[in-house]
Parts: sequence; structure tokens; C-alpha cells
Amino acid sequence: MLTEVYIETLLVNEGLADQVWELWNAGVIDDELAAIAWMLLAF
Repeated sequence: MLTEVYIETLLVNEGLADQVWELWNAGVIDDELAAIAWMLLAF
């Protein structure tokens, strides 16, 4: 699910999607917060 939301967000705004990815990958934010951020960016 996270991958699908991330891909949708990449299509809208690659820079912001990557920023959320970096925070999530570093463990700064959890799966739930990353998904919420990507969903907000995608819509």
C-alpha cells in the first residue's frame, strides 16, 4: 500500500514525495504518518 501511494505522489510532486520518503526511510516518521503525508500530497 505505501508503495502505491508513494508512486501516486511522485506523479504529482516528485520533490515532496522524496522528502517524505527520506524521513520515513530514516525512521523519523512511521508508516502511518508517511502514508498520510503522501495521500495529502497526491490529492
